[in-house]
Amino acid sequence: MTEKRYSIPVDELESSARVPVGDQVEVQSQPRQHGVDWSTGVAPYGDGMSGDADGD
Repeated sequence: MTEKRYSIPVDELESSARVPVGDQVEVQSQPRQHGVDWSTGVAPYGDGMSGDADGD
């Protein structure tokens, strides 16, 4: 059986895939702004059903 062309030892794979802890954290210069919530907070149909054409 021939040797696999692209195979590498597991230890070599793991050592090449490691990322230093300092590089794992993304630093954002400005805080993220949340979207504006225009809802009133009141559900007009509190039972989860919606009204049909005539409001029933």
